Amino acid sequence: MTDRPELRILCFGASITAGHYCFGLKHHPYAIRLKHRLEESLPSYNIIVDVDGLSGDRVLGGQYLPRLAPHVDAAAGKNYDWLIFQGGGNDLGWGLKPNSIFDELKKLWQLGLAGGAKVMALTVTETANESIQMRERYNELNELIKDYRDENFAVADVCQRVPYTAMDPELRKAVWDDGLHFKPSGYDLIGDTIADRLLEIIQQSSA
Repeated sequence: MTDRPELRILCFGASITAGHYCFGLKHHPYAIRLKHRLEESLPSYNIIVDVDGLSGDRVLGGQYLPRLAPHVDAAAGKNYDWLIFQGGGNDLGWGLKPNSIFDELKKLWQLGLAGGAKVMALTVTETANESIQMRERYNELNELIKDYRDENFAVADVCQRVPYTAMDPELRKAVWDDGLHFKPSGYDLIGDTIADRLLEIIQQSSA
């Protein structure tokens, strides 16, 4: 009997990737829903989904680079097919400029690509901060992310799927936890968004 081929995925980022909710006392990573969806749609594959989410981490001046490097070291046998990457939200919260954050994001994406993985970048999810300046900075960074093009690179617009201000107030209560993080149902929506995009790409490549 032939072993099923593996589809290996690393979900990498900060607290959203970790699935932080209930003040960090509980975690429900979007990877749970992502893996379930992929197993349903790709039964011939052995789906492996790993998670590395460090709450509070920043792209600039944080631990993103030293955390990511060992994961994408092909010489060490790290052979992920896909790197699902989110970063920049905590940097925006610290007042760092979208262009500077984006420049560092590109370096990290390139590290993943150089390690042989395809990269799916996630847009940065909003917060309850309703200041015009903060909204503009979030929008600027997300537009930079969505406009980026490279071989083996894709974007999943999770911000559009789970907005804060544009979401119906009743739905917001069910999806959002504390104005920054999500409840399990919100993380499941993020997982669905990523799964939809990933399956679209896989189906296109096999057509």
